[in-house]
Amino acid sequence: MSTPRLSVHLTNNRFVKVVEWKGDPRLDLREWHREGKILKATKKGISLNLTQIKALIDILEDGIEDNRRKNQEFSWHLGANVFVSVRKDNPCIDVRLNWRPPQGKEVVPTKVGLCLRPDEYECLKDNITDIKGHLPELITVVPCYMRDDHQNQIGMLKCRNCNPDDYQNWENY
Repeated sequence: MSTPRLSVHLTNNRFVKVVEWKGDPRLDLREWHREGKILKATKKGISLNLTQIKALIDILEDGIEDNRRKNQEFSWHLGANVFVSVRKDNPCIDVRLNWRPPQGKEVVPTKVGLCLRPDEYECLKDNITDIKGHLPELITVVPCYMRDDHQNQIGMLKCRNCNPDDYQNWENY
């Protein structure tokens, strides 16, 4: 990974970093492991692309707080089977990759992701302006659900980002 454009320390060894990976800007939510004076990335975390970052910022600015305050279940699809979820009676915000088992009807969570504790979530939310400032590419990003071809159900079903498990089999719906 290249030198981060921005690194925000959440708590303990957890960081949010704006990085470039293979030429593409990413938002990395990850736990790091200390070896002596060196911090090394662990597998515990997730890296989001621009479309997912835009959707995450939209819900951080608008949607999560009401559900947390009302103690309601909430799940928002960021794209490519990555979901942000809040569970009832749990103050944490889970950003996690999901997958659909071969014979399954619903997607289920994987180990890929990070569950943000309340203080980590507040730190992330407090740094949204800095994150947006270090990602000027976000200005041109339009989330899938806002695109013209997604204004009907067929457009969403044909989308590899919105419907990653069945975008090729959309006629079966």
